[in-house]
Amino acid sequence: MKTRSILAALMVAALLFPACEKHRIPATHGNGGSQNSGGNNPGGNGNNPGGGENGGQNPGGGLTLNLRSDWSIVYEGRIEDYVEADGVTLSDVEKFLVSCPGAEYFEVRILGKTDIADYYNNDLKAYLQEEEGYIAEDAEAAGGFLNLDYVYSPAKTSYILFDRSRSGEYVYILIGLSKEGKVTGDYTQTTVVIEQEAATEAYKKWFGEWLATNGEVGYRISISQSEANWLYRIDGWEVGASASNEQMDDKEYIEARFDRQTGNLVFFSQYLGGYSDDEWGWLDEYFLGNIFDTQGLQGITDTGLDIAVVSFDEGSSSTASLVGAPLTMKIDNVPYNTQFYSMCYWNVDSRNSEPQWCRYNLVNPQFPLTFSKTKASGLVKMAPEREVSGRTIHKNQPRDHRVAVQNTGVCSAGGRR
Repeated sequence: MKTRSILAALMVAALLFPACEKHRIPATHGNGGSQNSGGNNPGGNGNNPGGGENGGQNPGGGLTLNLRSDWSIVYEGRIEDYVEADGVTLSDVEKFLVSCPGAEYFEVRILGKTDIADYYNNDLKAYLQEEEGYIAEDAEAAGGFLNLDYVYSPAKTSYILFDRSRSGEYVYILIGLSKEGKVTGDYTQTTVVIEQEAATEAYKKWFGEWLATNGEVGYRISISQSEANWLYRIDGWEVGASASNEQMDDKEYIEARFDRQTGNLVFFSQYLGGYSDDEWGWLDEYFLGNIFDTQGLQGITDTGLDIAVVSFDEGSSSTASLVGAPLTMKIDNVPYNTQFYSMCYWNVDSRNSEPQWCRYNLVNPQFPLTFSKTKASGLVKMAPEREVSGRTIHKNQPRDHRVAVQNTGVCSAGGRR
């Protein structure tokens, strides 16, 4: 049976947005993260994490590590369009062959090269025990059974398809599990280097500086490379005179996706990172799409959703049109169809019993928008990291921030920070 790893991260709630004032998130420049990390921050340089010697150096906890020489996980490369037996086409997936004889179940985790060293003091055992906790949470959410969105049976699976990764160096760990969801300690791992693709002309066509406006509110944005033929870096959203409340930090940025089949630019909802604010404590920052209904402006908090699609006007390479993407959701179990109305930055104080959601600007340009290129550019920028209280938090796009999975929620309108 062919299976696909689903690492969808959905931060969802039905929360009121109270008015509040907050500060900007600090940002630095560097490399971005991966879609597929399963809750850890990939990227960086350093020594290969894990290994059988870690179990002896870090005893305790009851788990015995056993590096299996007869197990393997092998990277087979990227497939642009993979058609499954049910006819569903999966675009841009990474294929891995797996072999783990004797295992009841297994899972595969994707880490940055130095993650075990950086976050677990080179203690692979500590990492695996934490993973066991995640597996238990998944099983509890699935009614007490192993969640097969995250784990596999070797009797039925010979390979796994992961969502596309950014270029960089990764460690893929194949972890043995019992039917009860316990980590057995059996494992193997491999290091994979994924190279940056050469940017195509269709992808580079969006590079440059643009005026995005609805005739009343607009921003001058810069579009440059984040990951060739896949992701763009967008600077300038909510910056400048059109920002209704306060000047945004010029270092702030989001990412947008290149649709290689249509040539369109796609804005999507994304988790941007976390930081500590002197007044409000720890805050998570998001870029979200909004809808407008009888309750006013509401932010939709599922990450990874398409918010808006930008397509070149016919025969043009300097003018384009943005329209809101369709959204289907359930309210009281009744399907509700709408379109996104606008998009903006949101902060959430999620560590309190009553989380508070806040946005920067009370007025954001309502869709549809016109895009007019004001300056062509071949400038290439790589997505930076964010330095927060001495710890680097990567840009994670669009589905690798592992949090509780719930149903789609709507957040009501609120004030600025």
